[in-house]
Amino acid sequence: MGDTLTGAATAAASVLALVFSLVNLYLQRRDRTPRLRIRVRYEYRVEPAPNEGEPLRVHDDSQEGLYLRLGDFLREHGVGYPHGTPLVCIALSNEGEKPIYLDEATLVLSPGRCPAGGRLVLDPTEGRILPRDLARGTAANVLRDQGGEGDLEELAPGDGVGYKFELVRLANILEEGGHTGNVRLAFEATDRLGNAYRRPFEVNTDLWAYREER
Repeated sequence: MGDTLTGAATAAASVLALVFSLVNLYLQRRDRTPRLRIRVRYEYRVEPAPNEGEPLRVHDDSQEGLYLRLGDFLREHGVGYPHGTPLVCIALSNEGEKPIYLDEATLVLSPGRCPAGGRLVLDPTEGRILPRDLARGTAANVLRDQGGEGDLEELAPGDGVGYKFELVRLANILEEGGHTGNVRLAFEATDRLGNAYRRPFEVNTDLWAYREER
């Protein structure tokens, strides 16, 4: 009886050791896996006159929430609409332990808005919507457009970078391309290892399309 209990205890200890080893291996691999966090928020910004301090801002996690808060914000600061700029702000941060070498970032329309078997990309610089295959190497890659002289190549652990897109411009481009209503897009970034990182967001043409600016 004693030998049986000893054998059972030994077997149980072996199983627990195996489980702990597998957990540790998983955690070690997870730490080495690239972890890029993408956050989205909507903001209305009023730039100050020269030498008058920081811009006035109000923001919300949803575009509808931002739109509802605009009235009180404009009255509080005595600003007339549309003297400010509504924006969708996208922040990338490397929360892993290894550098991430980004290769491309694009604004991709949801599959329901694309032709069968194809993907569409919104190019905020050239003001157009084009097939994904034709967008490669163009200004539709917002790393090239907003990253200065060259593409953004590296995000060290703990580093981050932000991108801002004018909602009026995005809404006008979508509406001119035949995409109206609350259009679902995604900010999609890829690294040099082929990993893809996506964060959905929405642009409502009923809220932001503004014909006078076309």
